[in-house]
Amino acid sequence: MPLDSAPLPSEQPVRFYKFIALTFLFITLALVGTIIFMSSKRATITIITKSEPLEVTDTVEIRPGDTEAVISGMVTTTIIEYEKVFSPEGSRTEDAVAVGKVTLINETTAPQPLIATTRVLSADGVLFRLKDAVTVPAQGSITASVYADVPGARGNIATSTFTIPGLSEEKQKVIYAKSDNEMSGGVRTIGIVDNEDVEKAEKTALEEMKLRGAAALENFAREGMVGIFDVVQYTFEDVAGIGTEVDSFVIKGRATIAGVWYDNSQAQSFAQDMLNKRVVDNSEILSSVEPAASVSLEGYDLETGIIQLTIAHRGLVNIDENSRELDKSSFFGKSEDEVKRYVMSLKHVEGVEMSFKPLWNRSVPHVANNVEIIVREVQ
Repeated sequence: MPLDSAPLPSEQPVRFYKFIALTFLFITLALVGTIIFMSSKRATITIITKSEPLEVTDTVEIRPGDTEAVISGMVTTTIIEYEKVFSPEGSRTEDAVAVGKVTLINETTAPQPLIATTRVLSADGVLFRLKDAVTVPAQGSITASVYADVPGARGNIATSTFTIPGLSEEKQKVIYAKSDNEMSGGVRTIGIVDNEDVEKAEKTALEEMKLRGAAALENFAREGMVGIFDVVQYTFEDVAGIGTEVDSFVIKGRATIAGVWYDNSQAQSFAQDMLNKRVVDNSEILSSVEPAASVSLEGYDLETGIIQLTIAHRGLVNIDENSRELDKSSFFGKSEDEVKRYVMSLKHVEGVEMSFKPLWNRSVPHVANNVEIIVREVQ
């Protein structure tokens, strides 16, 4: 072999180093391409949620002298006597005589006697008569009962001024009458009293006794306390005339009204704690809460003086967008169908929308910064 055709000893290491350099170059380019490819993949997941109502209810006791009660308060009672006239739900009406009262006024310097049945005429021309004889004092006034001259609804008039036709025209200007209340009773409802009439009347009576009892117990009010009241015991006398045709019947009764004054701030805190305990793990959050819990009197023990209060509170609960269920890592590598199946399995979710970039990308990238999760609540 000729000497000039033999390879130089240093050519093989040079080729080897070139191969290594080119390999590293290709690897670097591949890594850069992979990074560019991965960074270009983006996904936006919009989760549509709807809050659901949450209601909690519990009962607490307020005992006399209990200083360690969950809700502090005091209990008191009062007794209300009741009597009132009611009308049955009548099936027919008939004319009756309207009645009322007028104030007779005398602007003269001499007293003016008026006999029973003296006529007094309203400004609208409706005639009434004095029930009893009266004497109107000089430069004074007196109240007198009157009745309509003719039975019927026309006698049911509003407040008015009245002249006295039996006096001279001059005297009518200085001796006259006026009414401060309407006349009533011109129409009478006739009906047969039945048990339904009595039940409705007794229900009305209980409500009115409760209001009167609450007014009587207001004197026990304390600063920072709220009072609630209810009928805890009552009796009614038997109603006479059931099954007969009458224009009215009388309800007589007696009720014990219990009142409890409780610390409202403690009650509201107790109710809020109840709501918070009903929120499941860390996946839910209270999206809104009613301004105040409702407190009602559930029961009262007459012997022990213990009152039971029912406390109810309402709010709206939704999925917590910071919960682990919505952590971005839960979506890495999932396809659109997989994401939708997963999201729709969560509570309070109404729907899900997705978008990918670039268009050929159909899965959620494994880079947290390239994943956007939006939670949108609908009503």
